[in-house]
Amino acid sequence: MSSEPIAAYLRKVAETHSTGRATERSYRARVQTFHELARRMADKARLLALVVERALAGAGPQRASTQDLGGQLAVFREYLVSDLSPREFADVYAQTIAYGMFAARLHDQTAGGGGDFSRHRAAELVPQSNPLLRKFFHHIAGYDLDSRIQWIVDDLADIFRATNVAELMTDFVKTNGRADPFIHFYETFLGEYDPRLRKGRGVYYTPEPVVHFIVRAVDDILKAEFQLDKGLADAAKTTVEVNTEEPDKHSRSGFKRIVKEVHKVQVLDPATGTGTFLA
Repeated sequence: MSSEPIAAYLRKVAETHSTGRATERSYRARVQTFHELARRMADKARLLALVVERALAGAGPQRASTQDLGGQLAVFREYLVSDLSPREFADVYAQTIAYGMFAARLHDQTAGGGGDFSRHRAAELVPQSNPLLRKFFHHIAGYDLDSRIQWIVDDLADIFRATNVAELMTDFVKTNGRADPFIHFYETFLGEYDPRLRKGRGVYYTPEPVVHFIVRAVDDILKAEFQLDKGLADAAKTTVEVNTEEPDKHSRSGFKRIVKEVHKVQVLDPATGTGTFLA
């Protein structure tokens, strides 16, 4: 990697850091819409992704502490995506922090503004229903957090502390007709963070009336055409023959086959997104 891109990266970080605190002080008056909140979150998330990617590449000045991020990348590869690239990890890392802090602030009883919201407070506020996110934020709240990303995370906390999140999300629900802002605000955030990523991942909201129509139609077909009295909720079972992993040269499939009992109604949603259909 040439010195010119590294120098440009360092200048960008230095300029952002030097002006960041003064800018954050004005957020209380400026963050007045949920679109503006999404933009502020996306700005910080993009910068965070850049810093993490450069840190993993050894571009930053504190190469010794890169081991921590590298260890997290290894964990992500082991348990989530085996071929995850440093750039993809930086993207996931940045989004998780930005949206995780949003989730924490959304559950903060002082979300009307002020209070003591911080990355430490965020770790306490992440819902218990999401243990993976809570564990991740316990690291973010730690005092050994890499200093190259710590100030960006703290800036995010400043934004949320000076924002009436509850009020903005009430407006979000009224404007979009979506009952759960935690689930559906992500589409707005991702559209600001990276519109191409949103398109590539198919993160688009299906209106609830359309979802209800499709679900009711499938339920009616199961009752009328398949004689399943409870439709989608029917728990009736049947038996099918399935292959095992045990080789069997006498079997046409090449594997031993067994009879297995399964539910007649099974739901497969390969593009779950925000889970609107499953909910």
